[in-house]
Amino acid sequence: MGEIAVGKQADLALFKLDGLRFSGSHDPLSALLLCGADRADRVMVGGQWRVIDGHVEGLDLDSLIAKHSAAARQLLADV
Repeated sequence: MGEIAVGKQADLALFKLDGLRFSGSHDPLSALLLCGADRADRVMVGGQWRVIDGHVEGLDLDSLIAKHSAAARQLLADV
């Protein structure tokens, strides 16, 4: 797994385990593996927070959705 120490790269993923999908689980690791670890609450990469409260920092989601939709329309038009 690694360690958290001065001079080490800090890559962390933190998950809230109080959601409905995790209810009834008595083992946090099993809950993540069996109930889905698809939505991290916080992610740190190289010591920098990249995801906070489930949202990717600096991501223009509206722009990304528009680009994705345009690409999908173009793909379908080429079929």
